[in-house]
Amino acid sequence: MSTMTPDNKIHNKYYGFFVGLYNRNKKLLLIAVVIYFASLFIGIFIGYFSTAFTGNFLTSIINKLRGMIIEITTFSILLHNLQSLLFSYFGGLIIIIPIGALAFNGFIYGAFVGYFLHGGVLPNYFVSNPVDFIIYTLPHGIFEIPSFIIASAGGLRLATLVIGVLTSMGNEKPISDHYWKIKDSLALLAIAIVLICIAAVIEANYSVHLGNYFTGLNIP
Repeated sequence: MSTMTPDNKIHNKYYGFFVGLYNRNKKLLLIAVVIYFASLFIGIFIGYFSTAFTGNFLTSIINKLRGMIIEITTFSILLHNLQSLLFSYFGGLIIIIPIGALAFNGFIYGAFVGYFLHGGVLPNYFVSNPVDFIIYTLPHGIFEIPSFIIASAGGLRLATLVIGVLTSMGNEKPISDHYWKIKDSLALLAIAIVLICIAAVIEANYSVHLGNYFTGLNIP
């Protein structure tokens, strides 16, 4: 007769939790992934074939970001990204906001890549080709992009909660049937916040150094 150690019990408990969380929300996660990457490819297309519009658009985005983040620190980056993350999440109460936020973020990243692919140059920007842009953004992007996707999926779960509660009230059914949606949405938000914290640390302290190492540039 086998016995289970406390460590194995804890491992199985958390493994089961994350598997269950994924299984209950995989459709919403898939929707969020599709929206993000569809918007990214649209951004690449428009960035490549409409350079005049894209150049002006990206320049205005860069100027706004510089105005919002005066000093590049872990805290300033985290604060900015966390605001966007929470906007995507709580926007689920209005249903359409997580979709719009995902599409916007995906489009911007794709627009940069497409614009640089066409040979576009942005004033006072640190890179001017798509490979360098990806190299400098990839170290933190591998955490940042999933965090926005997961937070938006959490926002979509909030949307299903609102719809479910309103439907149950109309049909005079117990709204307690939807309580699990609150727990799942908060769990997705917590995971997204952990990822965005990791992304902020990497972006503020390591992304530029790694980018300089692989590209041979000397960006301060």
